[in-house]
Amino acid sequence: MPFDLAPQRSESTTARPNCALCPASQQCMIGGLCDAAVAQWNALVQSHVSLAEAGRTLFAAHDAANAIYVVRAGCVKSVTIDDEGNERVRGFHLPGDLVGLDALGAERYPASAVAVVPSQVCRVPKALVMQKLTESPALAQRLLQRMSCDLAQAQALAGDYNADQRVAAFLLDMNARLHPLPGTPARLPMSRGDIANHLRLATETVCRVLTRFSTKGLIQSDDRKIRLLKTAPLAMLAEPVGLLSAARLAA
Repeated sequence: MPFDLAPQRSESTTARPNCALCPASQQCMIGGLCDAAVAQWNALVQSHVSLAEAGRTLFAAHDAANAIYVVRAGCVKSVTIDDEGNERVRGFHLPGDLVGLDALGAERYPASAVAVVPSQVCRVPKALVMQKLTESPALAQRLLQRMSCDLAQAQALAGDYNADQRVAAFLLDMNARLHPLPGTPARLPMSRGDIANHLRLATETVCRVLTRFSTKGLIQSDDRKIRLLKTAPLAMLAEPVGLLSAARLAA
């Protein structure tokens, strides 16, 4: 069935964002920066934007790219629509991730951004970001690091890898980014269908791989809750894919 972008758009709130109080501050690009650099970034953040329900559109492909966004809570997916009207999931953005970064040097967004679950993001005007990058080497370096990671992940997915390799890399990457407490499962916000779409696999294939991993004792799966029991075998499978999981685990 052709995909139809949700007509409901995001809603901005007037409360002035405070990065020091943000629950995603350590995962954000400002995590670990000096107080001065954090204050510089905080001054750029214009407002919070609420995506009150799953399917709410933050921006659509070909909209004027006048801002980038930082996920404060929830999960947002970047999607494009192919010639047959089918959705293609380009990536998932979790708390601390930047959305719209691929439009930093363009006039329009190349992809749409849609809430996977009820979410909240911070809006940062693109013009202010471009100006600040010439004034703050620390912020410029962090932004380049984020762009480099996004590019590496996009290139990795384009490789010719089997289903086990792709799913293993995805699980390790999600586990590292969701930061579950030791011994507890990570709750994936996205559906099996969205995962399959993103990994360029059939939904049934993803389900079979997860069942196989569970039977082998590599993971424990309960709906969207997945606990990694043996990371070493998963890392061996994921290594050729290079979906940043190894780098994030070592960080």
